[in-house]
Amino acid sequence: MNDKLWTKNFIIDILINFLLYVIFYQLMLWSTKFAIITWHASISKAGLASGIFIIGALSARVITGHVIDVMGRKRLLLAGAGLYLVILPLYFTVSSLTGFFLIRCLHGAAYGITATAASTIIGVIVPAQRRGEGIGYYALGNTLASAIGPFLGITLCNSGNYFLNLYVCLCLAVVTFLLSVAIHAPEHTCTYAEKTALKQIRIDSFLSIRTLPISFISLLCGIGYSTVLSFIGAYTDTLGLLIAGSLFFLTYAVTSCFSRPLIGCFMDHHGGDVVMYPTLLIMALCMTTLGLASTNAVFAFGGILLGLSYSTISSAGQALAIHGIPEQQIGLATSTFFIFLDLGVGIGPYLLGFLVPAYGFSSVYFSAAFIAFVSLPLYYLLIGKSGVFSYKQMNAVRHQEQNKHTTWSIQK
Repeated sequence: MNDKLWTKNFIIDILINFLLYVIFYQLMLWSTKFAIITWHASISKAGLASGIFIIGALSARVITGHVIDVMGRKRLLLAGAGLYLVILPLYFTVSSLTGFFLIRCLHGAAYGITATAASTIIGVIVPAQRRGEGIGYYALGNTLASAIGPFLGITLCNSGNYFLNLYVCLCLAVVTFLLSVAIHAPEHTCTYAEKTALKQIRIDSFLSIRTLPISFISLLCGIGYSTVLSFIGAYTDTLGLLIAGSLFFLTYAVTSCFSRPLIGCFMDHHGGDVVMYPTLLIMALCMTTLGLASTNAVFAFGGILLGLSYSTISSAGQALAIHGIPEQQIGLATSTFFIFLDLGVGIGPYLLGFLVPAYGFSSVYFSAAFIAFVSLPLYYLLIGKSGVFSYKQMNAVRHQEQNKHTTWSIQK
């Protein structure tokens, strides 16, 4: 079986993912400021511009995961990237806050379609025996975008011309669409039974049941990550640490760049359990560290811990989510994993944010640490106990996939 990783399609998909997330992060910051400046919206209403985008994305992920392996991976990638581009000019025409929310929701749906399609394609084109490493490199696009997107958003907004962000995003969206045209995505030939099943409305038509355990673990970790996205800036401000937030995200980004491919490669050779147990423990230690933090150095150390934990969960977790999944169901499994991960990021601030007025920001991170600690025994009960992600069982599944691929190639 061919185990070549750095193919043309692999590189193109990494670029698509990177540009998709640059636009995502850039407009997340821009949308809040734009709503406040243009319609004098309150902070809470302006924040809905981000929340409603996630709602649109989650809705699209559910539907895309249901149909992608039947309708075609590249077809949906092109449809999503096209919509992602076409919706951008609508921001110039919006005349009310309600209309702005509607466009944000539609744009979120386009993002959800594109992100699910791109993630499904990467799961198909990466060799099974190098899936952890390959998805680790793919996920680096998210890490780099999380630094570049907000930087562009802040810099361009500071110029006073809020439409500059849209012009830049339009250019990036055009490149994303052209790359989507250029990529070759292996497709699944649907049987009559699969087309018939598409019309059935059942829970396993929209969610991969086999992927639910690792997806639920990712939801819990997403809650912890959401506290960083939502509160780290305000938290460091209350402590009078003006550069702590920047240091935190810098150390997080740098650590993620090294940890994702290396840990992914380690998982390929040693199994998922030996990666996930320490990763979940480090996630809990990260949240505890942030709850106790009072200096710039401690926040920087917290960023390192987050880079070793959450970045691993989001990339290695995706590789585990599609491990042993039939090729025609990889899209559904990918969608299920990211639905739960995004849901955790979305509900986290609402679940834990109410603690701030009474107990301060540190209580949010101690609560997130508790959730991360709880995920350790839950992982054992839901996953580890069965040994499904032990090296022995994972290697056996890979050999079966390799034999099937070899038999198919000979018959062809």
